[in-house]
Amino acid sequence: MTSKTHAWGTQPEMFGPRHEYRLGIILREVEKLPRGARVLDAAVGLGQLAGRMQQRGFEVIGIDYSFEAALHVRRTLGIPAVIGDMTKLPFRSNAFAGVTTGETLEHLDDDASAVGEIARVLDNGGTCIATVPALQSLWTASDDYYEHRRRYTREQLTSLFRAVSMRIEKASFWGFPIVLVYDTLVILPMNKRRAGLAINDDAALRSVARAGRSRMLVNAVRAIFSLDRLFSFVPFGPGLLLVARKISEPSASR
Repeated sequence: MTSKTHAWGTQPEMFGPRHEYRLGIILREVEKLPRGARVLDAAVGLGQLAGRMQQRGFEVIGIDYSFEAALHVRRTLGIPAVIGDMTKLPFRSNAFAGVTTGETLEHLDDDASAVGEIARVLDNGGTCIATVPALQSLWTASDDYYEHRRRYTREQLTSLFRAVSMRIEKASFWGFPIVLVYDTLVILPMNKRRAGLAINDDAALRSVARAGRSRMLVNAVRAIFSLDRLFSFVPFGPGLLLVARKISEPSASR
């Protein structure tokens, strides 16, 4: 979803150290898939995840509701990308060994249908790797800015996948305590500014945008975020990572 104050591709959730750290979490799970496996990235966005999966030898296809996203990924990365609706995926059943979907389900009115479609297009034994924002109690103005429909409990997220005959391999919180502090002290104040101002009209926002694209700074902050792994046993955090495996045809397969 694009805020009215921003051109496509400039939204803060599409770049910066938090985004890069979350991509790393997903990639660690993707690397467990068979080398060369066909993977659907839904929604592909700017293609950072799709590009890194391709670099690791996976056969990647992207889908996004945004025409700009699909065109950008095809032109800059040479990765096949189509325009489509996650609740009606334009792919045959059992087509993919893996599906990644990062920070997408929370934007959809009908997340259950999207999960059903993910299960349909996965081959038996295939894996879905998903991240979503966690816990309605952590709702802030950033969720309004991103046009989220919801945040998830672990039980809510896992039940969506169990309902379509998928086995939960992992369902873990991430981002506590350091990412949560970063969200509160850095991301939230900036999103409040972004909600009413275009980046080009605000010097502070331009500075943040430049910092978010500084490789040295991003890597340094990502290293600090990695300390959150020491607290992975705590059932709390701003994000949830789910890994689910298709064990049979979903009962509601279309």
